[in-house]
Amino acid sequence: MKRTISAMRGPGSLNHNRRSFTAENVDPKRSSLNVVYRDEPIQKVYHELFDEAVKRYNAKQKRKDRCITDYYEHLRTGKQEKLFHELIVQIGNKDDMGVLTENGALAKELLDEYMQGFQERNPTLRVFGAFLHMDEATPHLHIDFVPYVSGWKGKGLDTKVSLKQALKALGFAGGSKRESELNQWINAEKEQLAAVMERHGIEWEQKGTHEEHLSVLDFKKQERSKEVAALEAAKQECQTDLTEMQEQLETAQTAVEAAEQRVQKAELTYQKQRRELNKLAPIMEGLENLSTQYSQRPEEWVPEAATFETAKSYREKKAMPLIQKLVKVLFALHRKYWEVKDERDKYQYFYQDEKKATHHLSQRLKEVEAENSQLYAMKRDFRRVWNYFGAEKMQQVIGLMREREQTADRSQKKNRQNNVEL
Repeated sequence: MKRTISAMRGPGSLNHNRRSFTAENVDPKRSSLNVVYRDEPIQKVYHELFDEAVKRYNAKQKRKDRCITDYYEHLRTGKQEKLFHELIVQIGNKDDMGVLTENGALAKELLDEYMQGFQERNPTLRVFGAFLHMDEATPHLHIDFVPYVSGWKGKGLDTKVSLKQALKALGFAGGSKRESELNQWINAEKEQLAAVMERHGIEWEQKGTHEEHLSVLDFKKQERSKEVAALEAAKQECQTDLTEMQEQLETAQTAVEAAEQRVQKAELTYQKQRRELNKLAPIMEGLENLSTQYSQRPEEWVPEAATFETAKSYREKKAMPLIQKLVKVLFALHRKYWEVKDERDKYQYFYQDEKKATHHLSQRLKEVEAENSQLYAMKRDFRRVWNYFGAEKMQQVIGLMREREQTADRSQKKNRQNNVEL
C-alpha cells in the first residue's frame, strides 16, 4: 500500500480547531470522535516560557519606556513575530483514506503514533494545542506551537519567540528560499511520519503533486491555502529581515551610547589629571632643578663648623643625615612627577581612541538607520501591492519571477560550462 503525505503551515484558527463553531465541511455528529492532545491558553504558555526572561530584561533597562509589561501583548501589538505557528499533517486523501473507511481508522492510528513523539523531538517548539479531527473528509492533525530560543545573546530577551532560531537550534540551517529552515523542518517531519507508516507496512508515495485525487472544490481550497501560505512566508521573511535590522539598529545605538559615556568619563578624568598636573608642574620643575643641584656632592654645600665647633661631629651626625634625607625626598617627588605625567599621557591616548571609535559607530548608526528606512518602505510597498492585486495575482507574479531567476541561473551555468570546455 502506498499513500501520500501532506504537511503544511496552517492559518492557526484555534476556534476552528477547538470546534468553537461548526464549519460547512464539518459533520458535528462525528465531532465526538476527535482527539484533543493538548489545549492550553496561549497566554499561560507565554507566562511559563518568558516571564523570567522579561524580569531579567527589565532589570537591565535604564529607561522605563523600554520595559516590557506583558510579552504576549508586546508581540501581539508589535507585529515583529507571529504569536504562534501551526502545522497541518494528513495521510492520503478523502478517496484513499476517507474518515468513514477502514483506512481512515488506520490513518487515525498512524497520526496518533506520530503525534506522541512530536514534542520530544521538537523541544524548542512549545505545543499548546494539538487536535486530531475525525469529523471532516480525511483524518488530519492540527499542531499549534510557540517557537522560542533560549540563551539568546543578541538584542532583546535572552529567551524569546523566534521561528528561525528555534528551527536552527533543531539543526535546520537556512539556505535558499526553497530550502529554508521551515521547509527543511517540514520535510523532516514528513520523514518521521513516513517511518511510522513504514512500521505499519505503508510506503510513502512521493509525488510532486497529487491534485488528481482531489475534487475541484478541494483543489481550489488547497491552491488558495498554498497561495496564502506562500504570501505569508514572504511577508514573514520581510518582517524577519526588518526585525533583525531593528535589532542591529538598537545594538548600534546602544554601542554609541556606551562609547559616548566612556568618552565623557575619559574626558572628565583627563581634565582632572590635567588640572592636577598644571598645579604640580611649576613645583615639580623647581624640585627637579633643586634635586639636580644638590644631589651631586652634598658635602660641598654643607657649611663648615665654626672655629670652636667640632666639625666632624657636626657634619657626620647632623648635617649629612639631614641632607641625605632631603635628597631622597627630592628624588621621590621627581619620580612621582613622571608617574603622574605617564598616567596623563595614557588617558590622553585612551581619550583619542574613544573619539575615533565613537565616530566610527556614529557612521555605522547612520548607515543602519538608512537601511532600516528602506526596509520600512519596502514593507509598506509590499503590503500595498498585496492588497491591490490579491493573493492569486501575487502568487502568479512570484511564480513567474522564480521561473525567470531559474532560467537565468541555468543560462549562466551553461555559459560557464561552455567556457570551461573551450
